[in-house]
Amino acid sequence: MRSTLMLLGWLGLSSPALAAVPTGFVETPYTSNTLTQATGMAWAPDGSGRLFIIRKTGEVRVVSLKDGEPETQPGNNTLVTRVFATELSVHTHSECGLIGIAFDPNYVVNRYVYFFVTVSASEQQIVRYTDANGTGTARTVVVNRLPTQGANHDGGAIGFGPDGKLYWAIGDLGNGTGVNADLTSMASKVSRANLDGTPANDNPFNDGVGPNNEYIWARGFRNPFTFTFQPATGQLWVNSVGTGYEQVFVVPSRGHAGYSNYENNQPSGNDYITPAVKYRTNGVDTRNVVPGNGASRSAGVATFATSGDHGFRKGELLTLSGVADPSFNGPLRVASVPSSTTFTVAQPSLPDATSGGGTATTQALGGSITGGTFYDATLFDETYQDDFFFGDYNAGQLTRVTLDADNSVATVDAWATGFSSQVDVSVGPDGALYTIGVTGGTLRRITPEAPGQKLVVSGLHPRVEEGGRAAFTVRLAEAPASEVSVQVSRAMGGSEDLSLVSGAALTFTASNWSVPQVVTLTAAVDSDATPDVATFMVVAEGLQEVPVVATTIDNNSPRLVLTAAQMSVEEGGTATFGVSLSQRPQRNVTVNVARTRGDADVTVQAGETLTFSTSDWSTPKDVTLAVARDADNQDGTAIITVASPGLDAREVEVFEQDTDPLPPVILSEPVTTAVVGNPYRYEVHARARPAPVYALVDPVEGMDLDAATGVLTWAPTEAGEVAVTVYVSNGEAPDATQTFTLTVSPDAPPTAILTRPEDGERVSGATAEFYGDCVDDVGCTHAEFYVDDVPRYTDVQTGNHFHYGGEHNRWDTTDLTPGWHRVRFVVVDSTGQQGSAEATVCVGEVPCEPLQPDAGADAGTDAGTDAGADGGTRPPPPGPGGCGCNAMPLAPLAWGALAWLALQRRRSRRH
Repeated sequence: MRSTLMLLGWLGLSSPALAAVPTGFVETPYTSNTLTQATGMAWAPDGSGRLFIIRKTGEVRVVSLKDGEPETQPGNNTLVTRVFATELSVHTHSECGLIGIAFDPNYVVNRYVYFFVTVSASEQQIVRYTDANGTGTARTVVVNRLPTQGANHDGGAIGFGPDGKLYWAIGDLGNGTGVNADLTSMASKVSRANLDGTPANDNPFNDGVGPNNEYIWARGFRNPFTFTFQPATGQLWVNSVGTGYEQVFVVPSRGHAGYSNYENNQPSGNDYITPAVKYRTNGVDTRNVVPGNGASRSAGVATFATSGDHGFRKGELLTLSGVADPSFNGPLRVASVPSSTTFTVAQPSLPDATSGGGTATTQALGGSITGGTFYDATLFDETYQDDFFFGDYNAGQLTRVTLDADNSVATVDAWATGFSSQVDVSVGPDGALYTIGVTGGTLRRITPEAPGQKLVVSGLHPRVEEGGRAAFTVRLAEAPASEVSVQVSRAMGGSEDLSLVSGAALTFTASNWSVPQVVTLTAAVDSDATPDVATFMVVAEGLQEVPVVATTIDNNSPRLVLTAAQMSVEEGGTATFGVSLSQRPQRNVTVNVARTRGDADVTVQAGETLTFSTSDWSTPKDVTLAVARDADNQDGTAIITVASPGLDAREVEVFEQDTDPLPPVILSEPVTTAVVGNPYRYEVHARARPAPVYALVDPVEGMDLDAATGVLTWAPTEAGEVAVTVYVSNGEAPDATQTFTLTVSPDAPPTAILTRPEDGERVSGATAEFYGDCVDDVGCTHAEFYVDDVPRYTDVQTGNHFHYGGEHNRWDTTDLTPGWHRVRFVVVDSTGQQGSAEATVCVGEVPCEPLQPDAGADAGTDAGTDAGADGGTRPPPPGPGGCGCNAMPLAPLAWGALAWLALQRRRSRRH
């Protein structure tokens, strides 16, 4: 997943097509050109009706409810959006970027908003902003050095658990990092921290100064793009994008999802967890029922035996066909899974029988699972409460999961379709279900068509931090005929530690019935570590009352407090930092301090073992570090770990500053090619002590080299070769020079690579594939899609990867006559130069008639008799026409690069 999802660039907006929602529901699309490349969203939990939407490029936008609906410009459905904050240093290659958002559990008081962001090709961070009157201020890095390869499978899921801890998830970085038994990396893991970014002291793999990464909470995830905590239970549901299966896991501490050894076939034991929901990636599974007696029905329960492991899960819908006794056939739902080769379904009205043979086939739900949410409101019918909805990027659909009383999955069904490039789902304070996609800047709102008058409560299971506050909202489902008074109060038997702050009495009229009003709760601080629970009843005369179950967040563990997280120490010197505890411990605490990684010249000179008692816990104790002199002239870095086994762990990053003079040495490789009319940039990097000065020898006109930073810039105006010499000095002999030849080429036309459809491929239906890539020296601006020389679609974006319809599976072939057709893919660069590629395809559900090559085919076009997808002979493409595009001939080396690129695209076709 997301190999293409995050590569999608800007897509020109048009009126979005309506999605298909179930009967009784209405979907309303809202658009904005400020919301393209959205990667996630979350509603501010203070009841203010503000939806925060994050964009891959680093911008955070806010959409507000106005009169109970998203605010739009007058007379249309174009959203009004406002900037909350912008991350300035964002690495956006592939799936990287601003990819996660979460609100502090005590946001009502502290106004903290957290984001998961890729800041470079080698680092991701969790950063925090303070919401100051709608503007993000006081940016703080909470957790840094999160792993990435600057490519795909970065994860990005972030949230707060029922324990008040900060959780996040990272994938395997696209190269298998952190999988299986690797507990040293946060890759392929769910991690957990205190709110100050330190590892939670009870994380299951915390081994003090040992090799494990102390943040790890669960493991074995290929690409956990999103997760959500179930409001009613606090359980963590992780959506993990797979290779063969899309999987949803209910994840406990120490849970092991099994990747990369297992997908939907996890063994029992050793902390392995099986998916609660799974579906075959871009396809279905078909299993054979044992002939003879493989189907047996008794007392209304049918048991099926398969010839091999079936991999079915409780609640999924199967199609049984070909069983000898037809009463066993039809759409049937898995009721239980007694073993890996047996499953049961309910057939309560049918007589006992035995049969066998046939097949069981799963439903197709897509191929790239995305965001999910639990419906925690009352606008929908009560049968929807606590249902889990999730999206799929490839299928563009929403799937609904219902649960049994034991919280196991009861049903899994495709619920709605047409949710283009869907990435996230959320429930608003108005009780509506909202979705958003990467492309098109479209926010979609789903509401019941005629809900009937009722109390609409959103946030039925708030969690309140001790000493803090939390909120839920109330409105009406329809305009009332007269004024409606609503009362909120704590039910008998609930903990008195939870109480109302505001919203005990609410009034709704015909003019304000749709506007959510806020009820605020608070929780007292107590000395125990047991969460308190209370139910608050929302009541209005003549309407069904609604219970809201609130639970406190207890966080009473002492934490290590360090006076410094980073230190610089000159070679031969020492430095000191202090350690204390955040609160009084119940017994004496021993803290160990050791260098765990990095330069061996850095040692702990004093304070390797610290002991805190119940009386001196708040008094800082000193740790002294020493840096030995060495014979080299290199700087060094070391990590000092401060840990108390089973309590907490912190790190101090120490930078050794070598003091020996160092003559300049140029380390960077020059950029030796440039294109006319395009800015040239080469960052010269030299190692030197003291800092060097950079200069050019006999510079070319207009070429500039910054003396302090070493950044070389130029704007070439004509083709040719120029000699460049860089000179670096710092007063230490010898000086350094670098001479190279810079070749300036004319802007060459682009080359088009058509990945799908392939030549001779049969295509049909409204969701055919039509996409490809542009290879160009400066980059392409858009691609044009032709069918039989008729322009059908233009995809405008800067990612050099283009799709018909702006995304996968959006080529509607139903208006084409069955038979052979020519498709052409045209790419255009920034100067208007073009390149094209084409294929001849068979349209329709049946094979096309074989046709002999036309002797009048275009010169240079392969019009041979290669067998097509249907075994027939493809016709030659029609004569020239349309754009008059230029297909640039390529040198052998370029062809090799293009072949490699095409191979990668084919491998990641499902994304």
